[in-house]
Amino acid sequence: MVRDTIKDKSYFDDFILKKNELINKNINKYKNDLIKKDRIQSVINFTIGLYKNMLIAKYSRGDNMFSNSIANDYNRTIDLIYDNWEENQGKFIYSEGKETIILNQYTLSMYLSTTEFLSLGILINEDNEKLKKLMDIIIKDNVKDSLLNFLMQYLDNNIPDVTKESYKKFFHINERLGRLKTIIKETDKNIAEKELKYFLENEWYASFKGTPLYDLHNNRHNIYAGYWCFVAAAIVKIKSLDDSSFRDNKYYPKDMLNN
Repeated sequence: MVRDTIKDKSYFDDFILKKNELINKNINKYKNDLIKKDRIQSVINFTIGLYKNMLIAKYSRGDNMFSNSIANDYNRTIDLIYDNWEENQGKFIYSEGKETIILNQYTLSMYLSTTEFLSLGILINEDNEKLKKLMDIIIKDNVKDSLLNFLMQYLDNNIPDVTKESYKKFFHINERLGRLKTIIKETDKNIAEKELKYFLENEWYASFKGTPLYDLHNNRHNIYAGYWCFVAAAIVKIKSLDDSSFRDNKYYPKDMLNN
């Protein structure tokens, strides 16, 4: 049964078919050295985005997210990310006069992508060794963020606490998703559950305002995969919360917790 409330199965069938064709085309070109050197990284990044959207669309369509097929798609994506990591990729870069400044913080799109991949891995019970590849990148990037750290500590309790986040400017992440960072620190489960319910109902989709993600389902190029908040389900799993009060929220991927 289709899980998404906005698009039907035929939409997702077509979406997944086209994304898969593009992925295979790009990987084939990459393996056969058919991509110009100065374009390799951009093609790889585009392919990683295709994989991510295909995984999300498969959940939207109603696929079994604990199948070998999903695990294979996920693992291929993590390998692609890890094998093609470049220093400062996805970080916030800006100029002050003639000086280029690179901050130890991700852009919003990179941050959302990273939290999605970590959350998906936790939810589908993927091998920790594979997930540690993704964690290694975050550590090498020297990005200090309490939510990313919370997810990583679930996978490896040797990860030290974040005493101070590495944000210097452009606090869009904390402005949009700050409630999640309060929830993960909340020791009273009843309060955490109420706060997560409020976040899903009032803040998750609204956090996309001013970004290409907002109103994506109306894009004429059919690039909508779903608005699922996988990190909410990961928080529920890690903190052993009762999700009964928000289980049917249209952004909450409840079937990721059925295994």
